[in-house]
Amino acid sequence: MPTPADGLTDPHRVIDDDARSRLVRRFGADVTAWIDALPGLLAALTARWGLTVVEHLPGGTGVTLLCTGAVLKITPDHGLAAQEARALTAWAGTEAMVELLDTDLPHGALLLETITPGTPAAQPALVVPHLHATADPEGFPPLAARVDFLFGTLLTRRTGTYHAAAHHRARALAEHDITPVLLHGDLHPGNVLDSTRGPRAIDPRACAGDPAFDWMDLVHGGHDLHGADVDLDRVHEWLTAFAPFYG
Repeated sequence: MPTPADGLTDPHRVIDDDARSRLVRRFGADVTAWIDALPGLLAALTARWGLTVVEHLPGGTGVTLLCTGAVLKITPDHGLAAQEARALTAWAGTEAMVELLDTDLPHGALLLETITPGTPAAQPALVVPHLHATADPEGFPPLAARVDFLFGTLLTRRTGTYHAAAHHRARALAEHDITPVLLHGDLHPGNVLDSTRGPRAIDPRACAGDPAFDWMDLVHGGHDLHGADVDLDRVHEWLTAFAPFYG
């Protein structure tokens, strides 16, 4: 991919049609103004941090770019960028989470370490005990809010009493009186990458609540839990509640 210094002024060369469609679905039609302004923003950020863009990385709620020496994430949701920065700062003491190098929160930008090789982790469950043990959940949104967001997103696409009942079941689980930990909040296997220092989590949607929630996707995927202290009955309750997401 060319860099802004190479004359990258066309938004369609910064973000492809699939990514544009994904952002419009997520944020609404008004996000097109942000997309149109993206080449200028990218030019300013790469100049600030002395970066050269190497290639796009898939996914995300904005644009994620592999650059020389770092990964640059930019999102139109500045609040989301601030929440992620706060979470990464809370987990700065563990190598189980990607390292935050710098931020430009007024522009929704995060500068992250490059994870090498960056392939999906062979043993993603190894990160969970470290994440749950090394950060204070105080002041982070409650798990119930995360549950509401996820089901709200689902219910914009699917309707019916089955999904409403599942939402109610998940909400009840989130409100159980359990000592909270700081949760990753989106800990599917694709959000754990192999590095030279072991598996590292990325893209947290941090919230405070039941530790079983973070195990849900890993147990569903059949990953080895390596003897971790996991309440599997509790995990399976979460899996039952989230069945619409796996269907």
